[in-house]
Amino acid sequence: MTKFLWFRESAPSEFVRASSREQLRRVSSGEGADTEGLPRQAGWRSRGHRLESPHDREADGVILSGSYDMLSSARTQAKFAREIDAMKDHGGPALGVCFGHQLLGHAFGSRVVRAANPAKGYRDAEVLRRDTLFRGLPHSIGVYESHREEVESLPAGFAHLARSSTAEICAMKHSGLPIYGVQFHPERYSLEKPDGEVILANFVEHLVKD
Repeated sequence: MTKFLWFRESAPSEFVRASSREQLRRVSSGEGADTEGLPRQAGWRSRGHRLESPHDREADGVILSGSYDMLSSARTQAKFAREIDAMKDHGGPALGVCFGHQLLGHAFGSRVVRAANPAKGYRDAEVLRRDTLFRGLPHSIGVYESHREEVESLPAGFAHLARSSTAEICAMKHSGLPIYGVQFHPERYSLEKPDGEVILANFVEHLVKD
């Protein structure tokens, strides 16, 4: 059974189990890009736990969800201090989604600032560097963005994977660890815009180890 630690929007983290990797790919396009949506759509059952460390539950992977919180705020940084500190020491597979992407940027030394071009809707993103996360996808991908803040600059030790017109650092990867951040919501996709589903499947099937 593939196991994940899921960082929830409200700060208390929950340990969630996916009964099979296939479930992650059965995400309904009718659901919104909310933090509750992805685990529910993937068929996961959640159990409430405060997170001490990504290693507490011997998780196969960590997913950092989106949030309406603004990470440029000192209050929000304090609220998520435990999660930020935990990610600094995490060496296993991790995927930061939107706010989670920003949280990774902050944890590894970059500032999170108000977005020059706030986004809401599907955008075309340019893949700058081929990577397992984008396996099977073209150099231009269609992704859903919904954000008012962004990572100001690439954190030290990270590679720049993708950009869009509303997010210069649209995707990034730690150079030495399987830690990824995407400013978009891969869990929000459709028949016309299926690339997010491929990205989620690539993370689980090729980057998360049993």
